[in-house]
Amino acid sequence: MLLVTQTACSAGPPEAVPPPSTVAWTTPVSPPATPSSGGVPCVDVDRAGDEGASVGGVRAGPFGENLRSQRGGVAKLWVAQDPVKGHLDALIRVEHVESRTVAYYVRDAAATAAVVNDDGSLGDRIYPGSILLPREGRVRITVSIGDASGCFVHTL
Repeated sequence: MLLVTQTACSAGPPEAVPPPSTVAWTTPVSPPATPSSGGVPCVDVDRAGDEGASVGGVRAGPFGENLRSQRGGVAKLWVAQDPVKGHLDALIRVEHVESRTVAYYVRDAAATAAVVNDDGSLGDRIYPGSILLPREGRVRITVSIGDASGCFVHTL
């Protein structure tokens, strides 16, 4: 299901802070509540490199030049549990900080893939997929898998 909403413009004075708009849902779900431990831990991944980063019990990537080169459209983004705690769905919230536009993506636990290590052995299970990125600005990518949540902030 795809749901697109926008804040309507009026002839009157603009609002001080417009409400965020939801760009897309990949499935009809609600975002999880913010953990009661004071919020979701966040890490700036501008210098994380192409391999990815880990925070709050989740991992995501690739970042660095790999993600920056895909701005303004569809970008590959994998997420994973850190460490693996079970067969759970993943919820990804992507917010363009400047416009406050938000998009949600759900990765089904049944669609995880095993990474093959250099020696041929099976490594971590990841949730592969794509997200939409704006052409420029800062994005805040929040990943929730089970009771683990982490936030990755990236400048395009």
